[in-house]
Amino acid sequence: MNEIEKKMAKRKHLFIGGGCIVIAFILLSFALFAHSYQRKTDYALIQQKNKIRVIVEPNSMSYQVVDIDSIAGLQALMIKQFAKDHGIDHVEFINEPNLSAAIDSLLQNKVDLLAWHIPIYNQMRQKISYTIPVFTSRQMLVQRKENKNDSIRFIRNQLELANQEVYILPGAFYRQRLNNLSSEIGDSIYTKEIPNAVPTDLLNMLVERHINYAVCDEFVARVLLKKPEFKDLDMSTAISFTQNYSWALNPNTPILCDSINAWLSVYLESKEYNTIYRQYTGVD
Repeated sequence: MNEIEKKMAKRKHLFIGGGCIVIAFILLSFALFAHSYQRKTDYALIQQKNKIRVIVEPNSMSYQVVDIDSIAGLQALMIKQFAKDHGIDHVEFINEPNLSAAIDSLLQNKVDLLAWHIPIYNQMRQKISYTIPVFTSRQMLVQRKENKNDSIRFIRNQLELANQEVYILPGAFYRQRLNNLSSEIGDSIYTKEIPNAVPTDLLNMLVERHINYAVCDEFVARVLLKKPEFKDLDMSTAISFTQNYSWALNPNTPILCDSINAWLSVYLESKEYNTIYRQYTGVD
């Protein structure tokens, strides 16, 4: 290769190298712009669409369709009030009984908010963003009331769950707690998940004697057990400590999360919230 060819080859390499640097710079700039745009507009886009999409927990405590034009439930009413206070005219409630599926929809941006009784676990912070705590609650063992004529053991202590079958709703949170409890008592607890079930389904199965033990969130069970059809059920045995429960958002929507947190910090202290809280829980 003569001197001229060497110079041309050197220039060619410099040109290619410079072009790669320019392309890399453009791609990096675009990524940073897209990330910045998303951070600035995750809440603005909801306002622009005039609609917020919310997955709700289907039970009489959280969300229930009364008729074609009316809904009930503490969490549903809270969401509607948030939308009203922020000038959002439309709330799309999506009914999803499976918590794991609900979280997947949230992470896939199919919904904006997951309004559920979700206990705050540190390991989940890598996956979802929690709002500030909305409730405190525990996971409770629900069983038929003690009866001397019943051959089924009435569980008074968590240790007595050894080698028992316990039925749960779909979702990793319920299974995780029972797995932890199994390790704590040093014996097996056989966890059975009921696909597509809601809390009422578990309670009906207990009443009809299809199952003997179930786990339910205390906040929800407290309301359901006031119904006459569940008068023979008991939830006096806790299987977890009292925990903070929050709503969840996609980690890529920090502005929406900040907006909800700012609103919750005021609304949870309001007379309006205390009124509907007592209405649904009977607790002052």
